[in-house]
Amino acid sequence: MGSDSTQATRLSRDAWLLRALDVLRSEGIQGVRVERLARDLNVTKGSFYWHFEHGNDLRRSILDFWTRQYNDVIIENREFLESEPAEGLLAALMRVREDGLDQYELAMRAWADHDENADKVVRAVHDRRKRFVGSFFSRLGFRGLDAEIRTRLTLCYMSWEPNMYQEEPEARQINLLKLQHDLLTRK
Repeated sequence: MGSDSTQATRLSRDAWLLRALDVLRSEGIQGVRVERLARDLNVTKGSFYWHFEHGNDLRRSILDFWTRQYNDVIIENREFLESEPAEGLLAALMRVREDGLDQYELAMRAWADHDENADKVVRAVHDRRKRFVGSFFSRLGFRGLDAEIRTRLTLCYMSWEPNMYQEEPEARQINLLKLQHDLLTRK
């Protein structure tokens, strides 16, 4: 491995953003500081300024990164939407769970509760998720409140369940996810 300056230029923007998300999850947005991230990543602060102009740029980038890497990867996946609706929904939910795309949900919501810009982004993402999940229930023939409650339950389950029951074995979590899906898609 090279010197700190060599490593700093090799450290990717995504590495900074992933570390920032982890700190956000464990300490909240107040813990996401340049010095802290540089120390955690074992690089100089100069590496940060190679990728970001300042702290506000980092915060905007975290929101954009979370939107693209933890949401759009599902919502914009044509494979899910072009599948039979029950199968497409289950595949999307499984992908979220298996890839850990739900791991920053509580942290993002907590940040949004205290930051207007974060709130706008989180609300927009949640609106897109609601339309995405709702489209499956609509295609399954659910209308009105039947479709709305199924959409809400699915979104709440995906956001809160893995954070509430982290100690449960993954196999049990997957089994419960499939059972929940079956209950909500059955007429």
